[in-house]
Amino acid sequence: MSLGKRLRNALDKLQGSSSIDKEIVKEAVKEIQRALIASDVEVNLVLNLSKKIEEKAFEKIPAGLSRQEHVIKTTYELLSQLLGKQDSDFKEPKKVLLVGLFGSGKTTSSAKIAKWFSKRGKKTALIAADTHRPASFEQLQQLSKKVNVDFFGNPKEKNPEKIVETGLKKFKNKDLIIVDSAGRSALDENLTKEIVKVKKTFKPDAIWLVLSADIGQVAKKQAQHFNKALGITGIIITKMDGSSKGGGALAACAETSSPVLFIGTGEKPDDFEQFDNERFLSRIMGYGDLQSLLEKAKTVSLESDLSPEQMLQQDFTLKSFYQQLEASKKIGPLDKVADMLGLKMQLPQEQLDLGQEKLDNFKVMMDSMTKQEQLQPDVMNSSRINRIAKGSGRTEQDVRELLKSFKQSKKMFDQFKKMQSSFNPEKMSQKDVENLMKKFQPKKKKKFRLR
Repeated sequence: MSLGKRLRNALDKLQGSSSIDKEIVKEAVKEIQRALIASDVEVNLVLNLSKKIEEKAFEKIPAGLSRQEHVIKTTYELLSQLLGKQDSDFKEPKKVLLVGLFGSGKTTSSAKIAKWFSKRGKKTALIAADTHRPASFEQLQQLSKKVNVDFFGNPKEKNPEKIVETGLKKFKNKDLIIVDSAGRSALDENLTKEIVKVKKTFKPDAIWLVLSADIGQVAKKQAQHFNKALGITGIIITKMDGSSKGGGALAACAETSSPVLFIGTGEKPDDFEQFDNERFLSRIMGYGDLQSLLEKAKTVSLESDLSPEQMLQQDFTLKSFYQQLEASKKIGPLDKVADMLGLKMQLPQEQLDLGQEKLDNFKVMMDSMTKQEQLQPDVMNSSRINRIAKGSGRTEQDVRELLKSFKQSKKMFDQFKKMQSSFNPEKMSQKDVENLMKKFQPKKKKKFRLR
């Protein structure tokens, strides 16, 4: 079971209790302890958190809250603090030096950062200053083309300072320059000396350490070492999509007072987001992160002809489903969208597992449909399904799977449409978000006992 699900179960225990006493709180705390330790959070941090929850649970209740609401609110806030806080003093830099050990995802993160800032109107450039790893130049060069930002490197030059010096002259009119420095399997004396020299030449106004989520609590030691050598101003944690130790890495960084600025949530250039502890915790626990989804949707609507507002004003047909599949390439797989909405625990796994290959097949089949079939899916019958299968080179079972997936998406779409008039994310509190998510959750069936 994931960290988010375990924490959600703990809060659900408190939520479902008719009255709150010390035993109920202790049970919930034990569940939280198991969740955090399984996610590689340091034991002392877990024990300290447990003590705080038990102490604050029975202090004076603020006006307007019940004991139950007070305990849930307190627990949620303390969990958020454990995972770190958003850097309120974050200022957009002009020169960023990226540092980190080999395999942390530093080079990929360079391109992700460049795209993140370029989407916000910054003229961005990348400099490849890793002269040790043979493939680093080619990798960053290819990534820069993929994210459409300027790039400089010199595979024949073995002195990283000279590369940086030339790159600075070449990109003197850029809003942001990012230097991808060399990594090693450990922060040794030679690496430290080299990075210090690069820092002196580059004169960065931000030095960001890239750490992989799968290192867990070791993140604390690495952050301290790099900070002592260079003066780290922020941290980027990669591989947050699959690591069970992500909570441990976040907690370890928070303990060093090093702000986590961004997290990498996948392999694509857009799988990258500014870290916000409350939004992150809310999402992994299944409460959703509507703000992140809206930000992504806004970017997609700017980059394509897809308008979420227009889609809500029309009927959801196979044609609009086709548009949705087109947009999904940019906004991310369905499981990530569901994750942001807090629906991942409620949707069928088969719907979440729709890979890009399957989505591409869906598009091919829809290309074989008539305009009437795309706009009026109810006309579908066996002979039409047979014709579409032959025309697209797919099987009838494939076409039926497409129609099934369309119906599931239409059900979600219709629920959104009903809420459209009262939906204003900018004015929503955390409680409003939770109430919104409950509308999507399947209702529990009532149990009847025979007497």
